[in-house]
Amino acid sequence: MIVRFFAAAIFIGMATQAQAHGGVSIDEGQCKMKIGPDQMNFTGYQPLKSREQFCDDIPDIGPTIIVLDAVQDELRDMNLEIRILRDVGQASDDENLEKNTETYVPAKKYRTGTLNFEYDFKNKGKFIGLVKAKTDDGTKEYVSRFPFSVGETESRDITIATFFAGLGLVGFGLWYKNSFKAKPPRA
Repeated sequence: MIVRFFAAAIFIGMATQAQAHGGVSIDEGQCKMKIGPDQMNFTGYQPLKSREQFCDDIPDIGPTIIVLDAVQDELRDMNLEIRILRDVGQASDDENLEKNTETYVPAKKYRTGTLNFEYDFKNKGKFIGLVKAKTDDGTKEYVSRFPFSVGETESRDITIATFFAGLGLVGFGLWYKNSFKAKPPRA
């Protein structure tokens, strides 16, 4: 029973983390983003802060480089654009689109399949990334939407660590309680 409880708690923790970022997920050690039926690899860097790359939340404010690589050739023939919106609780992404836009990379074809841009995030907070791919004739349009935060990863990491520490204490308490129960003598 205790094992089932821990397995369920770990599964719930992992499922919550996996759903937290909409279109971006980690698969085979790479950050993948679904855009329509296709995929893009997603990588972020903050070269003035660290040499480490990230794939979902941006660790801190400051200059940030985002790189998106199209996996399928279809995306290389489409016009790609990216828009970063401030998440102010808007009902839809189109609500006050221009007012909520933090940065915008206009649509164009990226024949190499790599779209990269640099942006200097000045404020911590929650944001929404929108990547759109559209054919020249407009018959196909794919959108990938992924919420993320800037400068808030420490509080998330503390929450996760606290959750698992609490889980460990509960497990230890249950083990301790069951270890010293009087057991009937063996015949």
